[in-house]
Amino acid sequence: MKIDENLMDAQETQNKKIKMNPRKIIRTATRGVARYLTAGFNNKSGKGISNNDDIKTILICRPNHRLGNLLLLLPLIQELESTFPNSEIDLLVNQSCAIQLYKNYDTVKEVIELPRKPFRNPIKYIRTLLRLRSRKYDLAISAVEECFYGRVCTGISNAKIKFVGDMDSGVKERHIAKQVIYSLRFFLSNIGFKSNVSTPDSLDLRLSNDELIHGGNMVYNITQNGLPTICLYMHATCAKYPTEGWWLDLYEHLQKAFPDVNIIEVLPKENVSKFDLRAPALYSTDIREMAAIIASTDVFIGTDSGLMHLASSSLTPTIGLFSDTDTEKYKPYNEGSVAVKTNEVEIDELIVLVKNNLYPDLNTSL
Repeated sequence: MKIDENLMDAQETQNKKIKMNPRKIIRTATRGVARYLTAGFNNKSGKGISNNDDIKTILICRPNHRLGNLLLLLPLIQELESTFPNSEIDLLVNQSCAIQLYKNYDTVKEVIELPRKPFRNPIKYIRTLLRLRSRKYDLAISAVEECFYGRVCTGISNAKIKFVGDMDSGVKERHIAKQVIYSLRFFLSNIGFKSNVSTPDSLDLRLSNDELIHGGNMVYNITQNGLPTICLYMHATCAKYPTEGWWLDLYEHLQKAFPDVNIIEVLPKENVSKFDLRAPALYSTDIREMAAIIASTDVFIGTDSGLMHLASSSLTPTIGLFSDTDTEKYKPYNEGSVAVKTNEVEIDELIVLVKNNLYPDLNTSL
């Protein structure tokens, strides 16, 4: 069963509304102005720094608060840890759960938070930028090339070396978490630094043993057995998610295909189920606890969302369900993870993907 025509019509209507939305129009105009104003911020190579060991302090600029975007910084942080092992890293983000996310990264020394709505908090916004400007860094990085606010913050930082993007690394990579790594490697090698040549690391939240044990206990308390577990997440913003009928059909197929496997649902922060709680449900407001719960399951199936990337960062094989989003740019990419277009893939094909992760040593061809 594919997503029905009614959903496609709903998505088309939603897209028309977005095009007519004054906020969207203003945001587009603002980005155009920002693109013009930031054209003068370019990459900068520092003087007197020529060895990897010379890089002691690093700033990553990603002024954003969304869970998925913050999680997608993890491969970059790991890249910097291995390239500059004697360094410390500060992160510039918007007010968010970032401190929780990076708590087990010892190299991350401080998370500097800008207010989410600068026009409502102009004094705090300016103070934070002045505080940023007062600090000295060996290297500052804008984590996403098309993020103009990140480009501005990198440009105004007091750093000896500045990387704002605009580098064609020669590597055809569209994933947003990997693009910056390949571009940064190319930039560093051009100015005399030794860069990595290995495949960029996957998202890794670095859950502690205590967190994993706690998450496992929560899953066991609801399943009361040690059987494999499939985790479902059905929420997403706008028109990204399939219909409730689609989810019900998938659930029935999963029950039939895997009678000896647990199926649970994780709920969003609103603590509501779009599934009428047909499957046992788990809920948490603690983002790391939620990741530990997912880490204790065997396969995660969820919509394109921050929770999808959280599942990926918990190192659980993740099947990301996409509609109109660019899958190559935002897909989960830890081991065993795939992205599928729900209007292009039959549920029977999804069952095969699940089976491949639950029983990798078996022949699961249809």
